[in-house]
Amino acid sequence: MPEAATADDWRRLVFDETVAGLVLIDQCGTITGANAWACRMFGFGAEAEIVGLPISRLLPEASVLGVGCYGVRRDGARFPVDARFSPLEREGEAIVLATVFDLREMSDEEAALIARAEELERVNERLARFAFVASQDLQEPLRKIAVFGDLMEEAILRGDEDEIVHANMVMRFSALRARALVHDLLSFSRIVNDEIELCALDLREAIALSLAALSQTIAETQAQVEIDLPAVAIEADATQFQRLVQNILANAIKYRKPGLPATIDIKGFRDETSLCLAIADAGIGFEAQYAQKIFEPLKQLHSKVDYPGSGVGLAICKAIADRHGWRLSVEAQPGVGATFFIVLPIREPCA
Repeated sequence: MPEAATADDWRRLVFDETVAGLVLIDQCGTITGANAWACRMFGFGAEAEIVGLPISRLLPEASVLGVGCYGVRRDGARFPVDARFSPLEREGEAIVLATVFDLREMSDEEAALIARAEELERVNERLARFAFVASQDLQEPLRKIAVFGDLMEEAILRGDEDEIVHANMVMRFSALRARALVHDLLSFSRIVNDEIELCALDLREAIALSLAALSQTIAETQAQVEIDLPAVAIEADATQFQRLVQNILANAIKYRKPGLPATIDIKGFRDETSLCLAIADAGIGFEAQYAQKIFEPLKQLHSKVDYPGSGVGLAICKAIADRHGWRLSVEAQPGVGATFFIVLPIREPCA
């Protein structure tokens, strides 16, 4: 009888027979191994022809980790792929396993399953980060309630009315902050987890509804809003799209320059298939290095005393954009203002 297969034999068998391209990459980004499926996918005749190449030769957008990724065959032809990267350790050395799927060979159902799995991974990662940060932020008001509760008890025993009033005020403020934070956490959780209901929306009407929801704030702050939008329809969850726009507008009003009303320009630029919605303000702005961090949950760049809030609003915007497959970004300069960009597909022209 033949000898039993070793663990390495089994690993090699699985590696070679997997119906997906598997590529091993070292810490320098050099390919150290590839299975037969990957060789065929990229147009190579044998593993030896692919080993030693930089992964960027096959996957120029490898750093994007599968978002908008494409592959390049040996003859230079490009094709759409879904690529996932997993850190591994082999013989004490850190390596990366790239699992590559040729999207041309997939059915719509298989492609949809991969897209859904990736969305769930992003959601889980975002929720894990969010839960950690939220627990830290909740500790601060709860700590104050505990500390000033003890101070109030001592003040009552001493009959110190001024100290009682002060302790009560701090405890009340802390309780309200904790309640507001919990409310925003629940809102974020619903945005991330609830099913979205897509429908055709007239862009102008959807923006008008977002403005109407902020009409009182706009009137009280005398904010000036200019609108220049094309007549197009988009596909979105109506409630979530209006929430996204509303949060960005509220952010522009909140971070206006001291003593001046907010000025906001809402413009749309389109081509045959997509729309870029730009919402620009002339507020206090921020450093460009924070352009990604402001979308993180509970991240605040300015003083909570001068600009109170939980820091969840823009995180909700990012979650909404991600769930719809849109691109959300921002450009800003201190003292000049900020412009938020939302790139999304056009459903059809509106009459």
